[in-house]
Amino acid sequence: MSGKLLTVLLLLSVTRGDAERLATRLLSIANAERRFFTKTEESIIVRSNYKEKRPNSSSLVVLIEDPNVLRMVTVTKTPLDVTDFTIHLVTGEDGQTNLTIQLWDSEGRQQGLLEEIKNVKVEVLRQGEASPFQASGHVDRSVLMLVTLPMILLNKCAFGCKIELRVLQSVCKSPLPVILGAATQFVLMPLCGFLLTRILALPEAQAFGFVMTCTCPGGGGGYFFALLLGGDITLAILMTCTSTVLALIMMPINSYLYSRTLGLSGIFRIPVSKIVSTLLFIITPISLGAVIKHRLPDKANFLEKLIRPLSFMLMSIGLYVTFRMGVEFLKTVNLEVFLLSLAIPALGLSLGYSFAKICLLPPPVCKTVAIESGMLNSFLALAIIQLSFSQPKAAEASTAPFTVAMCSACEMLLILLVYKARKLWILTAEAKRKNTHLV
Repeated sequence: MSGKLLTVLLLLSVTRGDAERLATRLLSIANAERRFFTKTEESIIVRSNYKEKRPNSSSLVVLIEDPNVLRMVTVTKTPLDVTDFTIHLVTGEDGQTNLTIQLWDSEGRQQGLLEEIKNVKVEVLRQGEASPFQASGHVDRSVLMLVTLPMILLNKCAFGCKIELRVLQSVCKSPLPVILGAATQFVLMPLCGFLLTRILALPEAQAFGFVMTCTCPGGGGGYFFALLLGGDITLAILMTCTSTVLALIMMPINSYLYSRTLGLSGIFRIPVSKIVSTLLFIITPISLGAVIKHRLPDKANFLEKLIRPLSFMLMSIGLYVTFRMGVEFLKTVNLEVFLLSLAIPALGLSLGYSFAKICLLPPPVCKTVAIESGMLNSFLALAIIQLSFSQPKAAEASTAPFTVAMCSACEMLLILLVYKARKLWILTAEAKRKNTHLV
């Protein structure tokens, strides 16, 4: 009985005005999810629908998580039919921070919190002080994408024409190569990367950059090198897609585990949309190529002839862009970072090939597992770093994915040259032997 009476009293204590206030939001702000500031002085306008009990009784309080990134100067109030608060801010160092905006009302000596908006994300990107990462953005991306995007899609479609359904079925029945590749990419490589960064005593941010690079899935160039080096193209495509899906689970796990081990605090943001778009970007044109091969074999034969010239053109463009973007990082790279960047792709290749050889897999499969384990999609690691760190630390950590990407490309080209030279030498030797027998 007493409980019911208390409930009735509480309901009676809520006035009509209070009920209306609770039913509607009092504060509204445009682009509350994320804001980008590029100037020294910036402002945010917050609109209040609160009907004040007396003039100037409401006020706005702004709490800033990182004052090194952003500082509040003043809050001005424009009382019209709808009250506008203008928050005047001064930007500091590049980075990210969160704002909490609170609306207060004071009556007499007491103050009451009416409403608050939490986690208004602000990213400061000062144009005047370009980091190495920002300096790398001078490449005309729009023109580049207009030129290369159709070529990339056509190339992937052509690779889809080379998919063998019997190989796909056999891998599905015996997925050992895929399991070996996944274990190497997401377990052994991050662990080895972490141990090597500790041996070389790299700073925590750089060490995290290398660990994240080591936990990336296989890159899109894997099946191109599998083609040139006598690997299994169908298996390479399947391993790339599988590792990209697994990255949605394993990259958050590894980022959390190794960031805590390295003593780095903060929220690490995984670019889920980028990973999913990468997967769709691979699967869609390749699936189209497989359909063309099944329905239009003549067209498929024509597309297969385009693979090598298109791939070489795209590889040349990719090397140019990577080196141009990474040249700023190379200026800051010391010997330890350079040696580790050389070691990581070679380590992935060696581990993948060794485990496949121990399991007595055929030579083309061994090559494919090695290539998929050594060629990593380093730019996913770059996305994680840029989303998770403030700019000075992000620039330091970003040296890892760039230098690893450049070293990986150079090592694969060297392996390709050695492979082609050896193959040419064998063919020449065989031709000489045949001529000798004929004589």
